[in-house]
Amino acid sequence: MAASPLARERIGRILERWFLTEPLLFSLWNDHRVTGAPVATIRVGAGVIAYNPEFIDGLTPVELEAVMRGEAVRILLKHPYSRRLLPPQIAWQASNLTLREHLGTLPLPFPRAVDVFGHHDHDRQFYEFYHHRLLEQAPQHPGAGALESAGAAGRQPLPPIPSPSGEGESSAGDSAKTPSPLAGAGGDEGAEAAAPTPLDDYAHSPRVGLENTRDWDEDELFSERIDERVTDAELNRSWGTLPGAIRLRVLANRQPRLDYRSVLRLFHRSVLSRRRRLTRMKPSRRYGFLYMGSRYDFTTRLLVAVDVSGSMTDDDIRLGFSLVNRFFQYGIDRIDAIAFDTQVRGEALTLERARREIRITGRGGTNFNAVIDYIDAHPGYDGVLIFTDGVAPAPRPPGARRIPLLWVFIDEKTYQAGAPPLRALGRVVFLKNSQTS
Repeated sequence: MAASPLARERIGRILERWFLTEPLLFSLWNDHRVTGAPVATIRVGAGVIAYNPEFIDGLTPVELEAVMRGEAVRILLKHPYSRRLLPPQIAWQASNLTLREHLGTLPLPFPRAVDVFGHHDHDRQFYEFYHHRLLEQAPQHPGAGALESAGAAGRQPLPPIPSPSGEGESSAGDSAKTPSPLAGAGGDEGAEAAAPTPLDDYAHSPRVGLENTRDWDEDELFSERIDERVTDAELNRSWGTLPGAIRLRVLANRQPRLDYRSVLRLFHRSVLSRRRRLTRMKPSRRYGFLYMGSRYDFTTRLLVAVDVSGSMTDDDIRLGFSLVNRFFQYGIDRIDAIAFDTQVRGEALTLERARREIRITGRGGTNFNAVIDYIDAHPGYDGVLIFTDGVAPAPRPPGARRIPLLWVFIDEKTYQAGAPPLRALGRVVFLKNSQTS
């Protein structure tokens, strides 16, 4: 579905304001591809924010900003990128309960914990906690069978979204009344009320829960990206107007940094994908001969550049070249390795198997542009890994074409000091001492 200019402009105006007032939410929103789509309301997941332009156009400015803020905080709390919880309707309501408890001032018709559970013992808890408690009471609630068979019910066509009856109306009355234990996730108290507004549809779990959580699944790389945004906000004090309770919850939710071994495997797969070719001679593994299958050219060319400047110890350099050997475990049978400080030292060493010893020269300063110049002068590489302590200014980007770059720092201290300016040029990770043995 093509996004209407009006919906796109309204979202853009709010993001322009957030650039100054909500830098963390702005960065999280812009980490996603935002697009109009045939969804009932708005859906986040798999790096995409998909919205129904009619839903966006039917919201007042205050309501639209509330929805955008709610989805940004949902991303910040990693609900779309943590372990998938089932059934989807209960997962959606548990997420909404978490938002309401920690962002209680939002004009969204999400129930409070006291409304759902009848007491204050479960106030201001976390997503998995609410999901577990809702599952406990679901079998005792009339109509809970609909939640258990959510897969079939959620795929039924959704009725049209009615237009709001007026900008002066709000959803305050929804929160004032006491819903049933699964209100918003199976209750029918709204049957006697006026026609639902777009926000009522957005909060109604049986209607949108399956669709809005369709792409929710564990994603370590995107969770790591969210943690990087949180770290930047903490260092730069750029939390915006987020309440202190949200900040504490987000900092507590921050995971240890991604294992560099996982990053190397993912980098290997991304490099390999550049050699993917579609062919009619091989069926698709998912769709058979209806769609073309894939073949891969296994002459993948990988360049590993190891910093041998004076600030790198002999152990650091040995560790860098050990990463070269690790790629042979991932199926790459040929790797070019170079050593650099202010310039590339010697000729590229072509490795066709793991080596225990590699002789190096250098030990001067550090200039990353030496690696970029080498890439430009030797086109044809499918990916480049640079191992360094980062004691140098950020280089210019490669000029010939866009090539995947992976910057690997020797430890967390050098990562914190040198990683920020390099993130615009590629993925950045560091080695943990506990993982280098």
